[in-house]
Amino acid sequence: MSHRSTFPGTIDGACGAAQWLRDLAEREHLGKDLTFALEVCLEELFINVVRHGRPPRPVDDHAAEPAEPLSVEVGVQIAGGAVDLTIEDNGRTFNVSLAPAKPIRQPLDEVVPGGLGMQLIRSFSNTMRYEPLPMGNRVVVNFLRSEPTRSSADA
Repeated sequence: MSHRSTFPGTIDGACGAAQWLRDLAEREHLGKDLTFALEVCLEELFINVVRHGRPPRPVDDHAAEPAEPLSVEVGVQIAGGAVDLTIEDNGRTFNVSLAPAKPIRQPLDEVVPGGLGMQLIRSFSNTMRYEPLPMGNRVVVNFLRSEPTRSSADA
């Protein structure tokens, strides 16, 4: 079963996407652990798009047309024991799968915030792959279901 929705590439858009995902996970009985993992990965990837997706505009470029608004399409594909979370954006090309994971070498209460997104995504997911698009990026994160499969059609 496949689900898709598009959100503005803003913090409010990220909040809307997270709520959409929670509602979908509840309808599809994905379970609390998988829902948490999906939501963490969605938020990390979405916020990266918001923060880094638009190229900087030259200071002296007053006559330039405004850039197309940043948008993020979120997809969830549920097939048997696997769930794919797809994030597509129209932002600057960036292969997130090559971003290094920041090692944690101290107690968590001493870790400086930031730079842990890739570590989180890799720890919660089964696989992650990046695909460049003609006008943006696609990241597909795969998760394995550990709880019994039950879709909304079974309810």
